Amino acid sequence: MTFCPSCGAEKKEGSKFCHNCGYDFTNVGAEVNSNPNSNSNTQATPNSIPNVQSENSYTFSKILGYLCAILIPLFGLIFGVYLYTRAEDNAKKHGKIIIGLSIFIWAISALLIAS
Repeated sequence: MTFCPSCGAEKKEGSKFCHNCGYDFTNVGAEVNSNPNSNSNTQATPNSIPNVQSENSYTFSKILGYLCAILIPLFGLIFGVYLYTRAEDNAKKHGKIIIGLSIFIWAISALLIAS
């Protein structure tokens, strides 16, 4: 049985990345320890672990969310809820802003149509 040198999770046979932390097992210097609790110098540093879900992963959704919030508030609201339900803090922040902007634009348009 082998383990990830970064987080200690069990390595699934034939996998190229750790299912827990995303560690790249195909690195030239990557050694998979047979002891998950070993404190040897071969363990990866946090900077060498690829971030599976980077901050830029929701960039397209953020851009579409802002555009839809202004042009089509219902779709903006949908994008805002989508971003708000993501685990990433930055996506949550933009989700809140998009939801607020969608509701604001919707209210302004309703007032303009009513008058």
